[in-house]
Amino acid sequence: MKGSILLLGLSMLTACTSVTSVNSRQDGHLSLTSRARWDIVSWNHVRSAGFKEAQAYCHKQHKEMHAVDVHSEGLRGVTAQTVEVIFDCI
Repeated sequence: MKGSILLLGLSMLTACTSVTSVNSRQDGHLSLTSRARWDIVSWNHVRSAGFKEAQAYCHKQHKEMHAVDVHSEGLRGVTAQTVEVIFDCI
């Protein structure tokens, strides 16, 4: 029973963010953007979703993700939060 409740809670948090596909930048790095779908989602959760997607992308290529920079916008409860993760797969 506890496991079911935990799983439901985690799936609800996952539905709270969206992550774009990975894009190549002109400077040679890769980037993606994660966004909160609701104003109540924490910045840390939005950032974490972006990092997990970047790590999964690099893992598919049998490489490690190296974060180059992180840009964020928005304020919890006031404006939509977005986090851009700039990274390399090495």
